Amino acid sequence: MEFGSDIDYNNQSLSGFPYCFTKDGLLCHKVTGELYVFRFDCHDVQGTQREQATLCGFITTYVYNILEHHLQLQRAFLPHDEGFVYMSPGALQNKRALLVLVQDRGTMCCGVWSWRMVVREGLRRGGQILYVLWAMAEGWAVLLVNPNEGGLSPEEHVCRVWDCLISQSAAEHIVMVAHGYGGLAFVDLLCRRAEAVESRVSAVAFIDSSHNVWHQPLRVDGRGWLRSHSRRWVLSSKPLNGPVGTLRAGMQLSAGTLCHDSAPAACMESVFRFFTKAIRPRAPPTPFSIVTRSRSMRLAQDRDMRAGNGHHHNK
Repeated sequence: MEFGSDIDYNNQSLSGFPYCFTKDGLLCHKVTGELYVFRFDCHDVQGTQREQATLCGFITTYVYNILEHHLQLQRAFLPHDEGFVYMSPGALQNKRALLVLVQDRGTMCCGVWSWRMVVREGLRRGGQILYVLWAMAEGWAVLLVNPNEGGLSPEEHVCRVWDCLISQSAAEHIVMVAHGYGGLAFVDLLCRRAEAVESRVSAVAFIDSSHNVWHQPLRVDGRGWLRSHSRRWVLSSKPLNGPVGTLRAGMQLSAGTLCHDSAPAACMESVFRFFTKAIRPRAPPTPFSIVTRSRSMRLAQDRDMRAGNGHHHNK
């Protein structure tokens, strides 16, 4: 079964908004059935801002409803009224793995990669729902950070979530997905909490990330840790996972799209393959013996003697 195919996204009772989500997660007009089209009017900036605020408010309310009532995620509040995140039940007690999702900076709420992609292609591609379902199918815990709410900067929010929640996880493996500015926020966390992050995080997937290892105060060994524990998917016209990059940027992989908003959906299967490989138990090395020249000669002499004895016996 395809992930998310059993979720009925249709719920028209959330607000008086004239649009609703269909069973496939597409935002359509309640009467005409036409897809929602966001209209930017450069002559009416305030009107455009009001429309965006109304749209984002509707999407936020709707997605929170999906997270809480369909996926059974729970809100975990940060101290000092600094916002909240969503976690699966018993997330910090899950001993296997914890998946952490960090979205881009902007007006995206918890559970959404891009509200523009939600509008254009629906919740399945613009939301984080399929990531959550995939992790749950693997028996992993999930934590969705909320860097655009609560009054903190994205960097401060991610650091606070690490200190208060992620660092308390019992998981053997912590894996993180960082989209856009979320990548910069993660590298900032690595700068601040280097030892803890390097010892706990097994893998990081950067998707069209804004981070720069040369412009952020990252230690040399931190850059080495990133090379061995992360993959970076970048916008490219090349096929998905095709090598992209320069000597300075290092080896990067194609996201298979030129659209920033659609990159998380385009990369999802590749990201989870990367995570699965990163946390797979490594097989013990196969023992082998070194054959020296003198030993090789002795072995050859032994074979000759056995062959000679056999020939004499046959006579």
